[in-house]
Amino acid sequence: MGAIVRNLPEEPWEKGIGPGIVDKKIMGPNDSNFMLMGLAKMDPGVKSPPHRHRYTQVFYFVDGKGQVVVDGEKHEVSPGCVVRFVHGEEHTVINPGPGPLTLIEVRVLPRGQTVWE
Repeated sequence: MGAIVRNLPEEPWEKGIGPGIVDKKIMGPNDSNFMLMGLAKMDPGVKSPPHRHRYTQVFYFVDGKGQVVVDGEKHEVSPGCVVRFVHGEEHTVINPGPGPLTLIEVRVLPRGQTVWE
């Protein structure tokens, strides 16, 4: 397809990984066979379910303050922080509030893998 210009503020938020989490796809499965990218927003008091992936995942925090728990270890995050998961680490994101927590997420499949798990 080629280059596409999208106005994300005009696009609706979609249901995310859990209650109180919404996202917008920047680059979806129809755009690439190896990479996904999205903008995610968490309401105050929300915690994503602990989970892990068989692909690389990177979070870039844009707005708000929170924590990321990686294999049981808690890390404080704020705008400008980057967190990456490359070895299937279990992780969860926590937004203690008072405002929303917003991040950009990038997922990259390993060479030869064709399914998002």
